[in-house]
Amino acid sequence: MLEFSSKPINFGFLPATFYWALLITVSLLFIPFIFSSSAALNFITQVCIAAVLGLSFNILLGQTGLLSFGHAMYAGLGAFASVHVMNKIGLGECAFPVILIPLVGGLAGLLVGVICGWISSKRAGIVFSMISLGIGELVFAMAPMFPQYFGGEAGISTNRVIGDTFLGLSFGPQIEVTYLIIVWTLLSMGAMFFLTLSPLGKLASAVRDNPERVAFLGVNPRLIRFFMICIASFFAGISGALSALHFEIATTDSLSMYRSGSILLFTYIGGISLFLGPVLGAILAVCMTVFLSELTPAWQLYLGILFILVVSFAPKGISGYISAYLAQIKALYQRNNLINVIRVSCLHLFANAMIGGSLVILIELTYQLRFADQNWMLLDWFKHNPFDVNHWIIPICMFALGVLVKLVAKRVLRCMR
Repeated sequence: MLEFSSKPINFGFLPATFYWALLITVSLLFIPFIFSSSAALNFITQVCIAAVLGLSFNILLGQTGLLSFGHAMYAGLGAFASVHVMNKIGLGECAFPVILIPLVGGLAGLLVGVICGWISSKRAGIVFSMISLGIGELVFAMAPMFPQYFGGEAGISTNRVIGDTFLGLSFGPQIEVTYLIIVWTLLSMGAMFFLTLSPLGKLASAVRDNPERVAFLGVNPRLIRFFMICIASFFAGISGALSALHFEIATTDSLSMYRSGSILLFTYIGGISLFLGPVLGAILAVCMTVFLSELTPAWQLYLGILFILVVSFAPKGISGYISAYLAQIKALYQRNNLINVIRVSCLHLFANAMIGGSLVILIELTYQLRFADQNWMLLDWFKHNPFDVNHWIIPICMFALGVLVKLVAKRVLRCMR
């Protein structure tokens, strides 16, 4: 006779990231049903594409300690390879299901990663960074010389509604291509997550921290770096293919240094110490480059200020800062009354809101001096006279009050410890 133990199952062996990944999976599968507008689906799709690209970059930077300045090259070449395959499918020259197009981009990125990785993986640090920068700029400069493949300045367009349908799906409607990209995003995120738990992922972390010790143990650090570069380029190529499916075009801008710099910037802002940090960076990237850029001409200044604040006060990124703050609140809750913990948390939130709000008002007032004759949506919300001194007093007082409350909150927090 079977007997069932009443002892609860222990899930302690699973890292906390697993539960966050499960929450993200459920959210991505149900959010398109709740927010089914074209703008919402476009936002979800772009976040997914940026998340795969950011996570693939973090395989190099966060996992292996390799700072690459040419990571966009793999995504861009993956996008061009996918566009050419889709055009051949449309002409009837080859039979290939659209649902597997991301594999084409991944294999194209992998092929380039094998070549470039073998060249650049011999050394780490600044040497690797300069080699990746040189290769990326070389590919970007050579792209206009081959218009038959890269299409010149206009790029190469395609049509994703080609070939036979898959289970009745033509991937013409936005909702269908959104779910296609979501599925590939979840598969890529799952594969990269388990890579961090694999022996190869552990060895990559060891190579990042102490390559000499790894070599002493009998493992060649160059081979570990080479394998991680290949894996990162494969997933970057998948991201490029997803972008080609969504926008139905590939341009040489996707190979540029600007694109690689954006990947680095937002991945670092999101956080490279946690697996899901680049996902947060991807959300910020889409919000700032797509939405905030339409509201104010100062969006790049906001981005620069955010990056400076992250480097200065949250070197582990926003995700690392939030994780550390929650751990601190949990420790305080174990030692103090819940009411006191809520009070000090409210003080910190109020101080951050006052400081952030005052900076926004000051920046927008400054830009009104320059763009007073232009119609920017965010400037319309700050219809103040920048030439009147009284309109500058309120944000300055807000900033001073925020700093004062911040100091008080830190003092209270020190006493609670």
